[in-house]
Amino acid sequence: MSTGEQPDPDRIVIDGDVDLDADDSAVEFVVTEDADGAPDDFPDGIPDGDQTPLPAASGRRWRPAVVLPLALLLASAVAAGSVYWFLYRADRLTDAASQQEVIAAAREGTEAVLSYSSEDLDKSLADAKSHLTGEFLDHYSTFTDDVVRPAVTQKGVKTEANVARAAVSEMHPSQAQVLVFVNQVTTSKDRPSPALATSAVMVTMVKSGGRWLISEFKPI
Repeated sequence: MSTGEQPDPDRIVIDGDVDLDADDSAVEFVVTEDADGAPDDFPDGIPDGDQTPLPAASGRRWRPAVVLPLALLLASAVAAGSVYWFLYRADRLTDAASQQEVIAAAREGTEAVLSYSSEDLDKSLADAKSHLTGEFLDHYSTFTDDVVRPAVTQKGVKTEANVARAAVSEMHPSQAQVLVFVNQVTTSKDRPSPALATSAVMVTMVKSGGRWLISEFKPI
């Protein structure tokens, strides 16, 4: 406002070249320039009015165009991990290679459990126990102490078992059932001639410490 002009009684002048009409409250912004051509800053404390206020400077915001792809990528990663864990990994743990692994463990464990002689009884029993776990391990330990050891030491009983065939009956990532067909040859002081016996056993295997161990042994 120049020095010679008379102030308008109907206009309120606010410092910073912002005029506010007294009758309609309309805000009028006036930007002046310094001598170097740079615009003056807008004043602080602009009174309320009908016009939209100037946006204040803020920090960087996540835009939808950025957030949405990141969310989709995260969701895809979670979905892929779920598929691997629940489907692909389970298939890998029950595929043909895994079945051959559990069959081999069942075959080896069965032959160890049903084979013993007086020549190396302690070694044979210890080897058999290394293939067992859980309640069956406890049962086998009691049975060999009460029945097998006296028979072997007193009567010279010698038994050798051989698994003729074996097949997986049921397979899961951490448990399986294997049907084994066993030929067992037994000799003793009283019966030196070999006696052949055949049997079928359903062997329950469990995965423990990275190994397949026998947890149940049921003749059928």
